[in-house]
Amino acid sequence: MMRPPVLLAVELSNGHFMSCRLLYPDRNTLSYLNRWYRDMVEAILLIELGNLHSIQRARTTAMHRDWGELWTDHQPRFSHSWNHLKALARSLKVEILMTHKVGEWREINRK
Repeated sequence: MMRPPVLLAVELSNGHFMSCRLLYPDRNTLSYLNRWYRDMVEAILLIELGNLHSIQRARTTAMHRDWGELWTDHQPRFSHSWNHLKALARSLKVEILMTHKVGEWREINRK
């Protein structure tokens, strides 16, 4: 079963958020994130890839790197607050945010 896109976000040390979209999550996405991208550095490197097509275990498919899409269309986004991140999710028509905090990814419903 195909799930709708989600927004992946990491809270940085200055309180801002770095985020990207994951276009094709599946039922295992959260467990993959918690297993392969648990550390803060790994989470940041994942989001630095920009919008992602999919995550399968330790393998990610990035829209820019692997599909040759324009970088300007898929680069990571920065939000200065939690409210700004939720507004970004709303503008992207994304219902679920997956956030990294203290070595763990959590799924949060935007509503």
